[in-house]
Amino acid sequence: MKRRARDVMLDILRDEGVTHVFGNPGSTEMPFMDALVDAPDLTYVLGLQEATAVGMADGWALTSGRTGFVNLHAMGGLGNAMGVLVASKASETPLVVTAGQQDTRHLMTEPWLSGDLVALARPVTKWATEVRRGEDVGKALRRAFAIARTPPCGPVFLSLPMDVLDQDVTGAMPPSSAQPELGASPAAGQLAEALASHDPHRVILLLGDDLPAVASSGIVALAEAGGYAVFGTQLTSRAAFPSQHPCWAGVLKPDFAAMRDRLESADALVLIGGRAFVAYPYRDVEPIPQRMKVYHASDNPEAFGREHAADIVLLGDIGKTMHAAAKHLAPKRDKAAVRTIIAERTKKKAAHEQALRDDILADARKSPLTPDLAVLSVLDALPDTAMIANDSAATFGRVQELLVTRPGKYFFARGGVLGCNMPAAVGAALLHDGWVVSFVGDGGAMYSPQALWSAARYRTNVIFIVFNNRRYGVLQNIAKQLGCENAVAGKFVGMDIVDPPVDFQALAKSMGVSGAKADTRDAIAKEIAKAVARKGPALIEIRVA
Repeated sequence: MKRRARDVMLDILRDEGVTHVFGNPGSTEMPFMDALVDAPDLTYVLGLQEATAVGMADGWALTSGRTGFVNLHAMGGLGNAMGVLVASKASETPLVVTAGQQDTRHLMTEPWLSGDLVALARPVTKWATEVRRGEDVGKALRRAFAIARTPPCGPVFLSLPMDVLDQDVTGAMPPSSAQPELGASPAAGQLAEALASHDPHRVILLLGDDLPAVASSGIVALAEAGGYAVFGTQLTSRAAFPSQHPCWAGVLKPDFAAMRDRLESADALVLIGGRAFVAYPYRDVEPIPQRMKVYHASDNPEAFGREHAADIVLLGDIGKTMHAAAKHLAPKRDKAAVRTIIAERTKKKAAHEQALRDDILADARKSPLTPDLAVLSVLDALPDTAMIANDSAATFGRVQELLVTRPGKYFFARGGVLGCNMPAAVGAALLHDGWVVSFVGDGGAMYSPQALWSAARYRTNVIFIVFNNRRYGVLQNIAKQLGCENAVAGKFVGMDIVDPPVDFQALAKSMGVSGAKADTRDAIAKEIAKAVARKGPALIEIRVA
């Protein structure tokens, strides 16, 4: 059977579970766009700039648990997307990213729109290659999807010359390779034996930044089997433990000295997943006390020993390994004692959170609102089923201890690249049955405002919350912490967004999105209620101190 390579490409996309193609097309992508004409089951989601397209695919992939697919335009389009690809690699988001290349028959002459796409993509992807024969398109795609979804997950890149996609190919669609099925680590019983020897009050479970939502039930089971405190990291791409659980103890700030203070009282640390010790700025401090026993569970062998030597390593499916360890541990622990510990944690957590709420609410009459109060006001007004996509530094204060994060319902732009969050929220909303809320600062909102147009075009239920302090606040705070000359002098060079101020309501309106401003706690609740009742995307700007 003879057909074109581009048709094989579409068959593989369907077989790999792709339902949405994210992109910004150009002339070198015309063969692929032509193929989509007769493919109503594949929705093309247009981003008005390539960073927006990749950001939407990232949010779609994290929400669906499948590999996202992106189609970019030539060298320039890939260049525009590079920042968000940096973030996707840091977040270990499975993506297959393609870009159209010029016709191979005149690449030697270096025609317009051509370039070394593979060299550009290689530093921010797991694998990058250019396909030079139509017969190889199917095989390359299958390999790309397999690599993208294998831990550590991440983006891969294929350069697709336009004449190659139009070439005739023969034979059946290349089959997909079976996914490696990891089981529980055989060391799960050894971990349980080790944990049983420690005082449960002096054991900490610390979650890495790469844990899938499906691992959550196993982590919860281990925490409940021992009554252990569970910490996360502030800079995590996704939630793997429900923040409302009594064992949840909060997040560790990205500061080695602060981490050391929190860990000093423990004797044993169970590190679950990949990186947990990400810090900025530099501190000449080791985050883990030398006397501490470290037990490390991961589905990625590259994780072991990367940050700290471990006394026990457990390689296997994280959720299954945690369930197995919990099963081994349960008979070794006094159930009544564990219930007492969890009850104590429940009471202490409730009292702490209420005191913190009261303290934050004491600033209710201040104008503009403090960042903590602004974020708390939004959280109080949101529907319970709302998914949060976050990259706002306004959430880094005390209010972070009140932030509701649930597995599969909370994502953060972990790579530190602005411009990811708003389009990621749009991509997530294409799948999420409910509201998606984007938390973004005024500076970050200007990196990919085109996401507003896509939100309106595809009628997504996204509420964009813009916390506006008219400056790069996190940058100014770091300058103060480091004692930089600009902070000492009170002259923050290039860190203000004041003259002229950005009119976010006008910006939203120009993109087809309803815009509003809310500067009090009551006004925030009112505007969120209006947005939820109206359906479709909305932007709410909140002025913060």
